Amino acid sequence: MTVQIKEPFNEQYTLIIDSDMQAVDMHVTTTTQMRWDFTVVKVTDHSLEIRLILLDHILLETNNPMVKEVAQVSQVFSRMYNELHVTIDKKGMISQIHNLDVIQQKWEQTKKELLKSVEHSPDIKGIIQINDELFATPDKIKQAIQANEFFTTYFSYVYGRELPYEEKGIVKPNFFNSANVQWNMSITSVDSQLIHLEIKPSFLLSSGFYNKAYSQFAEKIDISKLFTQMKETGKYQIESGSGRLTEAIIHRKEEAATNLYTKVSYHFMSEEKYKEKLKNLSQKYTEKIKAEQDPVPTQNIKEVYKEVNGKKYTKEQWEEFEREQWEIYAKKHNISGFDDKNQKNLPSGRFLADD
Repeated sequence: MTVQIKEPFNEQYTLIIDSDMQAVDMHVTTTTQMRWDFTVVKVTDHSLEIRLILLDHILLETNNPMVKEVAQVSQVFSRMYNELHVTIDKKGMISQIHNLDVIQQKWEQTKKELLKSVEHSPDIKGIIQINDELFATPDKIKQAIQANEFFTTYFSYVYGRELPYEEKGIVKPNFFNSANVQWNMSITSVDSQLIHLEIKPSFLLSSGFYNKAYSQFAEKIDISKLFTQMKETGKYQIESGSGRLTEAIIHRKEEAATNLYTKVSYHFMSEEKYKEKLKNLSQKYTEKIKAEQDPVPTQNIKEVYKEVNGKKYTKEQWEEFEREQWEIYAKKHNISGFDDKNQKNLPSGRFLADD
């Protein structure tokens, strides 16, 4: 079975990225949301002509104010790529950019705005220079687009490959992006619609990897005692008729120690799946509010202490029942000296009034 898009379609997609990173004494968590309008314009035997419009790119949550500043800068530069018209092969690799002139013009407009800030922010001058070189070179623009979150999530692995698929010795960085690693990749299909992905290191990680990957933390932790576990897993739901991706869930984890790790989860959804998620969240929120407004009666959640003749009693209910039974018994048998105060300490389960 080869996974491939078989016919033109239009779909809106949402990607939610949850990131949790502990870098010894710094802990950063973020939740980011991106939305696109994706159109497959034309399908041939070897390629796809597509249009991709970025609808939204927002930082939903973070525990670190610095991340907000970085996100604002990223959103400025994402503007250059918010309209894409490209041709890709069956694996999702870009072969031609049809609106290259539009992308370059957007950079010129953005650069003019940035130049106004150079006097107050000298660092911007370096950023402008780097991007000037990038946007003057079509191949570098192609590489930048290929690294777009949409392409890395949608097309990175499963499309254009005969399944089951295995590849060994893939060289790419670790998830801290600090050292290269050789990886083995395995892609299997549960059926024509559900595909599983697993990527893990090809070999035991060497001391050279540890020294390079975590050298920036060498003054704070003993690198020789680290034991890193790394893995990427994914689950892809494919529409069998069109080959359209309806949902993907990807997890990446690199954990060297309890205080040195990075964990990232990607949840990529079609509009139908996204609305379903929103509906479930809304339902859970409604149930939570209702539970707060109408709490479960106390007697319904107390532990059953005793059951007699099919009736269940809590400890308090049973002791009250016993006192009533003792009072009935004492009066019936004309027992003198009955003192309710003294009967409160009677042993549990003493007798019933009909004894």
